Amino acid sequence: MSAGKQVRVLVADDEGTMRNLLSSMLRSCEYGDIRFANDGQSALDQLVSETDQIDLAFLDIDMPGYSGIEVMTLALQRRPNLFVVIVSGFSAVENVMAALNAGARGFIVKPYNTKKIQDVLTKFEREGGVAPK
Repeated sequence: MSAGKQVRVLVADDEGTMRNLLSSMLRSCEYGDIRFANDGQSALDQLVSETDQIDLAFLDIDMPGYSGIEVMTLALQRRPNLFVVIVSGFSAVENVMAALNAGARGFIVKPYNTKKIQDVLTKFEREGGVAPK
């Protein structure tokens, strides 16, 4: 892990309150470089951008345009090492399995809580992600 690198995080959710809640939890864990998307197309555009590459993405499963799983699938074709966490208000086994089988490294059911966020950040750091600066 490179201690000097600022981790770039994307929070993609069509609900502003959910984006704000997750971003405040990430900031409390010292992840400060957070980008936002409120629909699937905007999330995909940011994830496949050649400049300002995102290291960690939290994608809502149900967004306008592309779903979180569709965004993840398309982004992983270009950036296979991207660490993606799917988030959803529904914990249906089908959603969890579809996300994990498509390449998600984690699945978080809303509402967010600090423990769930810390667990996925620990996994990100342990699997070669960069700890926050």
